[in-house]
Amino acid sequence: VAWAMRQINPDVVAAYPITPQSDIVEAFASYVADGLVDTIIVPAESEHSALSACVGASACGARTMTATCSQGLALMWEILYIASSLRLPIIMANPNLALSAPINIPCDHSDTMGARDSCVIQLYREHAQEADDNLIQAVRIAENEGGMLPVLVSHDGFITSHCTQPIEVLPDAVVQEFVGQYK
Repeated sequence: VAWAMRQINPDVVAAYPITPQSDIVEAFASYVADGLVDTIIVPAESEHSALSACVGASACGARTMTATCSQGLALMWEILYIASSLRLPIIMANPNLALSAPINIPCDHSDTMGARDSCVIQLYREHAQEADDNLIQAVRIAENEGGMLPVLVSHDGFITSHCTQPIEVLPDAVVQEFVGQYK
């Protein structure tokens, strides 16, 4: 997922670390530090703040992404309705993880089910190849002028998010041509 984000090269990524999402943003931050992308990273003090920063950045015309899961997505629920109501094409990566009750780490969909009525498009992935492909596709889906809605790309936390699977990655130029310039 971080590699696909690198290939997309969004203008802004705002996030707060929460396991198992932390690996995505940490890897992506290393691409920023190494100069492989020119993305502005906004380290937020909570997931609520991260999505709020994404709303502001997207409303200003920036291609915007974030990543979260579980309690973090639950903390974003309030802002999801704002993002979709404003028709902001924010892309969100979400390794599904159960909501805590009192401590829980299975990869069920209780985090995304709480967001199902927010008008955020949700894509569910079975394995790493689909997670990579769908994050790239999510840009075109979110930015489609007939929709202009946030897209949440989910895959199983601690299974797909922490597995090692061979995937076929597209060349950077192909991804850049596919996602195009954000208008």
